[in-house]
Amino acid sequence: MKNIIVLTHGISGSSLYASLLAQAGYWLGDATMKKTSYDTFENVQFIELNNQLLARLGPTLEHTRRFDPRDVSEITRQASDQDYQPLRDFVAAIKPHQPWLWKDPRLTWTIRTWENALALEDVAFLVLTREPMQAWISSILGRHINTYRHVCDYNEGITRSNLEFLHSRGLPHLALSFEDLLLRPEQTLSTLNAFFGLDLRMEHLRKVCNIPLYRKSHGWKAWILALLIFGKNFRERDGRRRGVDTPAQRGVA
Repeated sequence: MKNIIVLTHGISGSSLYASLLAQAGYWLGDATMKKTSYDTFENVQFIELNNQLLARLGPTLEHTRRFDPRDVSEITRQASDQDYQPLRDFVAAIKPHQPWLWKDPRLTWTIRTWENALALEDVAFLVLTREPMQAWISSILGRHINTYRHVCDYNEGITRSNLEFLHSRGLPHLALSFEDLLLRPEQTLSTLNAFFGLDLRMEHLRKVCNIPLYRKSHGWKAWILALLIFGKNFRERDGRRRGVDTPAQRGVA
């Protein structure tokens, strides 16, 4: 089996996909990152190295608030002068654990740096997305106050950048959404198995999935709640500070 690198904009069910693939034998790390209520299944050492890369190459990047392909280009340009040996050392250190899986939404900005440390012939990619309205509801319920258009532009820009990277290098990849796994689990498991050479079954999915299958994760009640939260916090939308709405008011030319 090839190693897997997940490329995604986040809030895309990547933790569920990663935990599912771990059932097929993929190594996620000696320790994985945890949030308040769930395990992200992100390799702690890998996340730390990725954090260091971004801090060094894009110290002013606000990657959680905006996506601009020029930021990706600038980080890639800055990386051309970097020492790749620490990244190569990390890749060599985890080789005995193959097949491994990496995921971190910030890979959109750093994958063009990591490729200099990887044997890409040993890697396949999983590109994950989310239905726009479901992504917007999750964003609002997580108290990330963004307009629907902002969420769409951000997620679509990241997905486009990820696919451009893969297509330009002719790298094998499979594109799926969170809704594929929830609404069409049998078909999606079959697709994963065929592409990655696995034998995942419904019992593996049920073991790691704690939300109902065959329906979307957010229904009309969640949509109404999201609207109420958005309306109450409207002035803080898209990263604005309360009471400061325009670029001119924020001192931005």
